[in-house]
Amino acid sequence: MALLIAGQGFSGFGDQFFVVALPGIVLLRHGTATLGTVLTVYGVFRLIGLMLGGPLADRWSPRPVMLAADVVRAPAAGLLCALAWDGADRLWALAAGTAVLGLAGGAFLPANFSVIPDIVEEPRVQSANSRNYATAQAVALTGPVVAGVFVARLGPGPALAVDAASFAVSVATLWFVRPRPGRVRPERGRGGPGMWAVVRGFPLFRVILTLAAVGNLGFAGILEVGLPALLHESAPATFSTAYGIVLGAFGLGALAGSVAAGLLPAPRNPVRAAVLLMLPQAALLGAVGLAEGRVWPAALFLGAGAANAAGNVLLITVVHTTLPAAVRGRVSGALLVASFGLFPVGALLAGLLASAAGPRTVFLFGAALVAAAGVAGLVSGPVRTFARGGESHDVRDERPGH
Repeated sequence: MALLIAGQGFSGFGDQFFVVALPGIVLLRHGTATLGTVLTVYGVFRLIGLMLGGPLADRWSPRPVMLAADVVRAPAAGLLCALAWDGADRLWALAAGTAVLGLAGGAFLPANFSVIPDIVEEPRVQSANSRNYATAQAVALTGPVVAGVFVARLGPGPALAVDAASFAVSVATLWFVRPRPGRVRPERGRGGPGMWAVVRGFPLFRVILTLAAVGNLGFAGILEVGLPALLHESAPATFSTAYGIVLGAFGLGALAGSVAAGLLPAPRNPVRAAVLLMLPQAALLGAVGLAEGRVWPAALFLGAGAANAAGNVLLITVVHTTLPAAVRGRVSGALLVASFGLFPVGALLAGLLASAAGPRTVFLFGAALVAAAGVAGLVSGPVRTFARGGESHDVRDERPGH
């Protein structure tokens, strides 16, 4: 497990170099409009990859899908690196390399999301998820800073070389990671129900998926539009510094929350505990819209990040330990599609709301959505009756299409 977390941590660190370096290349040679087009291509192909990655992980098991995706991503990142060093104006090659990275990266995510139960025994899954999530948060907290300094000093070409090398490291570590003995193996070559048929077949997961979609709709508007607009309105001269501090506080809180979720004993009803954590998160986010000054937003986002991460670890563990292994990849893919797919919608709605009523309204509206999702989850039957090891609604026995 340590080898898997280390390899994926380094790969995630390399991804931060791609995030920082790509805009510099496109803006320097092609302008803002082209950057929007390239990022749209990346987003569309990543969404396609997300929808494909879950069924592939269920059919062939997560680890081979992760290996194949990184074998493809390494040369694609190498192509972008060569374009950055070459200096030639080859927009088609830039778009093609970005599309391949988006498609393979999207296919990688559901497999990565569902691989841990193949590696560790069920009693250790929550602890493993905690370490994995904490590593990802640590990378998200430090990676952009290091990548920004690296690109500023050495340029985008060397930065993209780091990204390509990180995929090679991931391939090497995944090669030596071995599934635990006795894990449930997929029936290779056999088709199964589609992703949406799986979603329809599991009442508990339908609730989790709905809560994730509504919660992300509100959170996306706050993070993508409300926060930068509020900070810029309050103090335009120090906007960048304040924005970085608040995002860093959220990341630090998420790191603390993910670690705490691994140290504390698992609750008997982890779904209810995760849903309950949406309520303080909503209260803290809403309070940002009412607070004055620059210190309070950072403190409130620190707490919201901790609640968000702890709830995510609990829900990921529920997906890993209660759903049949044969559909785990498709379930993970559906959850990721709901999360990533609604971010642009939430940002668009928040932009319209901020223009009409100001950025503070975005916080209140987004917090209301998160709170409504939490309350709806707490009163839903599948959440109330779920209990680890003693489900009255036993998700383990459901098999869509059987």
